Order: sequence, then structure tokens, then C-alpha cells
Amino acid sequence: MNIPLTPQLLGDLIEKGYTYMLSSSANYAADTDAPVILKPVKELPVLQNLPDGYETYYRITREPMQLICSDMKVMLEVTQVNDALTGNDIYNDSYFRMSEEFFRQVLDSLEDYAVITTDTNGDINSWNSGAEHVLGFNEQEILGVNARVFFTPEDVVKKVPEIELERALKEGRSIDERFHVRKDGTRFWGSGLVFPLYDESGKHHGFTKIMRNLREEEDARENAPED
Repeated sequence: MNIPLTPQLLGDLIEKGYTYMLSSSANYAADTDAPVILKPVKELPVLQNLPDGYETYYRITREPMQLICSDMKVMLEVTQVNDALTGNDIYNDSYFRMSEEFFRQVLDSLEDYAVITTDTNGDINSWNSGAEHVLGFNEQEILGVNARVFFTPEDVVKKVPEIELERALKEGRSIDERFHVRKDGTRFWGSGLVFPLYDESGKHHGFTKIMRNLREEEDARENAPED
């Protein structure tokens, strides 16, 4: 059985001790619309001895989160074999929770992505090194500042930051690509994903935004040396 991989589910897997994701590319190599299939495991896989249908593996706090941030459809394989994910791991109330421990792991591992957490009003309460690279502020000077600071003035007037949070709360996540503003006032085209955070009782207590600089990525590809 395959189910969609969501940020909430990824956080729950990390809390339960899953550390790696097996990945298969064979099923979508010829069809760009086909989903990526991932399978969570707790032990370090042996590359030369992966299960049939899987060609590689990733650390769970890195590429899987990046895939969720992309436009690619990502599915999770649910099995009853060895240390892989089982139905009992999913179908309980913790599926819908995300812990501070999970977000700290995300903050520490996604070095190329801006990962920002806020309270329910959008005031920033954590900021990773990737966010400093993408947006220019260091954590000490940005904590407590509202996240609208890296939106353009025209988007602030249109209440785009508030609309983004409202959509995330209503739909479970909000995805957008738009211009953002760095500390020095320069603009860049960024792709962002926002999703709500809940405590163990299910009470909403903030948001996480994960963002990347698409212009910077494009420049890196254009300047990469040819083989």
C-alpha cells in the first residue's frame, strides 16, 4: 500500500526512530508525472543489497524533505516487513502531530534551504543557517520579527503573508513562488512551502516555512562545468 508522504507524516516517522528512506527511480524514470516511491527503515541500508525495486537510499531528514518541497508527487510504501513502516505506525493520532524535536533535526540538516518556524501570528521563533544564507539575517537579529519582513512591500499591502498562513491552516499547507526580500533590500525569486504546527493535544501553535532561492539554483546550473 502506498500513501502520500506529508510533512506531518515525515515528522512522525522521525519521532518513531526511522532514519533512512529507500528510494526507487525505476517507476518514474520514463514518466515525469509518476510519483517517487519511498520506503522508511530504521537501520542503515546496504547499497549493494537493497530490496527489489529500490536503487538508492537517503537520510530521512534531507532529501525526503526536499522532495516534499518540490512539485514532485511523493508516495510512501507501507509494509509489514522487518523494520519498515507498518500500518500501526501510521493510523494513530500521532500521525497528525509534529514535535519541536523533529523541527530541530530539520533545522540542523537542511543546509541549502531556509527553514523558519513562527508562532500563530507569524512572529519568527527559529531560523536555520540556510535561512541566513537565503535571506541575509542572522538568527539573533531576526527572532521575534514578523515573517512579513521578507515579503515585498506590495505583497505586504495585499496581505499576502496573512493569506499564506490562513491557507496553510485551512488546507494543511500553502505553496507559492514569488519575489522575496533579503536583508540588504535585494529581491530574489523563491519557492516556499508553509504548513501548520500542532502540539500533542492537537492545538495549533505556529507554522513552519521552508524556502529555496530558485534564481540561485538556476545560476548554479548555468555555471556548472560541463562533463
